[in-house]
Amino acid sequence: MLPPTPALLLSATRAAAILVAILVTAVACSSPASDGDGASPAASLPRADTQDLTVAVGADPFLRPRRSPATGDEPAGERRAIPDVGVRTDGPNPGIFETLTRVTPTFGVGPGLAEGWEQVSPTRWRFRLRSGVTFHDGSAFEAGAVVETLESVARRQHPPRGMEPGGVTAADDHTVEIALTSPNLRLPEQLADPSTAIRAAGTIAGAGDDPATTPTGTGPFRFGSYTAGSELAVEAYAGYWGGAPQLDSLTFRFGPAQDASRVLATRQAQVVGHVPHHTLAQVSGRDRVAASPPARSAYLLLNVGGSDDWATLQDHRVRRAISLAIDRVALTGAAWPDHGEPNHTLIPPAVLGTAAAAAVSAPDHDPAAARALLDEAGWATGGDGLRRRDGRPLEVTLVLSRPEELAQAAEAVRAQLAAVGIAVAIPDQGDAPVDRYQRVNDGTFDLFLDLRGQTDANPCALCRFFSIRPGGQLTISGTVGAGDAADALFEEAFTVRSIDSARRDAAALMEVVVTDEVVAIPLGSLPNVWLLSPRVQGFEPSAVLGTQRWEHVWLTV
Repeated sequence: MLPPTPALLLSATRAAAILVAILVTAVACSSPASDGDGASPAASLPRADTQDLTVAVGADPFLRPRRSPATGDEPAGERRAIPDVGVRTDGPNPGIFETLTRVTPTFGVGPGLAEGWEQVSPTRWRFRLRSGVTFHDGSAFEAGAVVETLESVARRQHPPRGMEPGGVTAADDHTVEIALTSPNLRLPEQLADPSTAIRAAGTIAGAGDDPATTPTGTGPFRFGSYTAGSELAVEAYAGYWGGAPQLDSLTFRFGPAQDASRVLATRQAQVVGHVPHHTLAQVSGRDRVAASPPARSAYLLLNVGGSDDWATLQDHRVRRAISLAIDRVALTGAAWPDHGEPNHTLIPPAVLGTAAAAAVSAPDHDPAAARALLDEAGWATGGDGLRRRDGRPLEVTLVLSRPEELAQAAEAVRAQLAAVGIAVAIPDQGDAPVDRYQRVNDGTFDLFLDLRGQTDANPCALCRFFSIRPGGQLTISGTVGAGDAADALFEEAFTVRSIDSARRDAAALMEVVVTDEVVAIPLGSLPNVWLLSPRVQGFEPSAVLGTQRWEHVWLTV
């Protein structure tokens, strides 16, 4: 069945957005309005004797496939916990760890464990660390632990631009210097990424089997226990440098939540989040919706560097026809009717800023122009409505990064491309996310439907897929790279001093990506959406996955 008409969907989407705004405003869970004597309504609510909060967050993000060292194959049904419990950019933040810098509500950068920083030279930064901070094991937070953590970050496949092993040194106990191999004025913004959180010396963020594998940070909550695939429990850390949290404990329950409201109604949890959109559809009159600014981006990557069976989209006319065939309003209305916002840029407008985002002008929906381009490229329409050239059907393979969450969006893409004569094959996605991304790296796809969130305060964070310059992702950009113009803008975004200039560079790069080269097609922007029990107070939804804060949350009776 074809999606509803754009006009009807636009009305429905606006109505849903208004309803969510009313709900969020009405509950005022994060900043209660003051009454006549200056006290807030929440302050007068009775506190529960036990401040133990349970949060349902869908699948366990700390599990990854176990692979055979010899063959790389994944044994059926086997999974393992990898050593990053509590440190995930795409999972819940249990409050164990903290980063040197933090993303502000307006997507700027603010102090975290570093109280200040300065650029000593084009390739050298100095960070001043907070005093009086302790790790959960009682050891002092000092430069040695920062050096050890950032050295491990520098050894990753894709570290912050210019960071390489051996470049992080301690000037004294509370000063760290970072020498870079490439100029990077966005380093403070990049170090707000949750995956760069600082660990106690000699420890890893493991499953807590022994002291060395116990997640040990400086955050408001300390590690309690972890059961792979089931739950992660943390306890309030009374010695937290920012003040003891209001909760006594926090438990994250993992597992599919097909009906988020039922999870709350049956008191399995008081908060539900990090779950697919469709599980939030049924909201009771007592449950409350809390939505962050939209900082997740849904988009299509187009394989422009493929060979043999994957070379169809090397033709610019075909790529542009696909872009013109996409109706963003209809698609977001079909896939995310309550929270999706049509978007002309892969980088969410909230990150770029209003002025910079307005400079990106992805092609508007124009199926007639799409058909004309395909005709020009020699793809003729047959009696069955499918286009062919030299007897070969025009069929593209669509791979999904998150099959459950993106299934409705994928069906909308298939219907819209079918309307101009392009068939879409969606292979069985299976249960191995590594394989999906490997197809992108290998170039064995035509379209890749991805949903990715902003992970730090760098406005060009999502530019990295399209450049081969230092800081880009070489494996992915080999299939979706946007050429010399994008490379130059990527370089400039890391070397201009003004963050507003960096935002303008990021917007200009997006214009090259989505309009000039058409190597990606933006679909929509999405918020992080949470469902709250009426007992939950003080909750402020974070726009960046992995940075949600819990220390000011508390429970009424």
